[in-house]
Amino acid sequence: GVALSERMGGGGDDACGATSQPPVWSTRWDSGGRIDSHRISVAPMLECTDTHFRRVCRLVSRRAHLWTEMVNQDAVVHSWRSKPEMLAYGDEEHPLTVQLGGASPERLALAATVCDAEYRYDEINLNCGCPSARVVNKKDVATCFGAALMRDPEHVGECLRRMREAVDVPVTVKHRLGVRPTEKSADDSMDSYAFVSDFVDVVNQASGVKHFIVHARAAVLSGLSTTGNRTVPPLRHREVHALADDFPRLGFTINGGVETMDQAAEHLESGKLRGVMLGRAVYRNPALLAEVDARFYGDEPREAFRERYAGEARVAGRWDADGFDNFANRFGGDSGENRTEDDLLGSRGSFFALGGTDTGRAHCVTRRDVLERYAAYGDAVCAMNLHHTAKFPNALLTPRRLAKAVLGLGHGTRGGGAFRRACEREFGEWTRRLRAGEPPETLSFSNLARAAAGAVHADDLDAPLKASCATARAHGEARYG
Repeated sequence: GVALSERMGGGGDDACGATSQPPVWSTRWDSGGRIDSHRISVAPMLECTDTHFRRVCRLVSRRAHLWTEMVNQDAVVHSWRSKPEMLAYGDEEHPLTVQLGGASPERLALAATVCDAEYRYDEINLNCGCPSARVVNKKDVATCFGAALMRDPEHVGECLRRMREAVDVPVTVKHRLGVRPTEKSADDSMDSYAFVSDFVDVVNQASGVKHFIVHARAAVLSGLSTTGNRTVPPLRHREVHALADDFPRLGFTINGGVETMDQAAEHLESGKLRGVMLGRAVYRNPALLAEVDARFYGDEPREAFRERYAGEARVAGRWDADGFDNFANRFGGDSGENRTEDDLLGSRGSFFALGGTDTGRAHCVTRRDVLERYAAYGDAVCAMNLHHTAKFPNALLTPRRLAKAVLGLGHGTRGGGAFRRACEREFGEWTRRLRAGEPPETLSFSNLARAAAGAVHADDLDAPLKASCATARAHGEARYG
């Protein structure tokens, strides 16, 4: 098989660490100079945290712990051979957790085996927090999963026990603080601190799982949309901190309602929580991760890398460290003899190496850096999907997914909205060209990204990556008062 890059951590419950300079503060999960990667995580989000978005995140932060979208146990068990791209990822995405959804101990164990043995994920998580009606309100109660599983802690413990027995990597669980049948229901028997405390105790005793990722809200199982379940039930952050106090030998990561890195730092200050997980805030604005490596993992601030190669010619397109050398052969050139399964899927071979010898160039310092590096990746992905692009010129599914993942870089910039609209105009032009008979090989994702980025103010594109652009904010205040 193709050699993997070194996996973050080992096979124990404290795996997925990363070595770097000492942080401002430390937790008991840091040891031997290894900073636990779970300190800051990007939450699993359906139709959001695909491999494209994860690569955007990795260009902004080399340390944050990334998660896949939730993948159904049966999809993994029955389709991983016929649709291996379902779980594919690039080496640069580590440390990476795959989240499984399901309720069968046997099939969850099989799915976990595939994720570990075939895909080499760093960690496997069981979803016990999704409130979607599609998973919690099935006709056959035995097949309900997500937040509905919290109603039976013993069963959750059995599922996790079987998963742990099947793999050599850590297994974790992500859950809510409790569940309610409806929003107005007076039945709070499964929505109290006593309930969630008992849930944690029972699951830990039955499975040995030691890391609990807690969304600090209850889940409403009926009558409230998935979006409503992220906003209507009140946040109860104190209860997550209380769990950390009451179960000092377990690890807890807090999730829900954390919008800024200042808020994340406040949660971590006590040293009792293992980590903080952010979701929609990062998806809306990936630049939120820009300060993570220096602030939470003790890395050198990215501004230092800007100075290191200031004045050099801008690195655009492809270069050897990105793994794009011999591009034509790797992605279907003259003979195609050198094409391998890993080249096609990108699951074991890195599209772009972030840990090269030239550390300065391995870091993206500005939004333009991220766009250029990501656009090179986009070219490779499009090259692997030429047939589908030509067959469905109106849909352009793969190019649109690529663009969707990077749109958040325009957040908070002057011209950010125009950036999104420019992408859509460019896709309209792609459709026109394809329907006119132009071959898909002539289309360039790099050119599309470059043209759309022209809508963003150059000063914001070339400013050091931060959660917000001060010049753009000042411009808005001056304009709107």
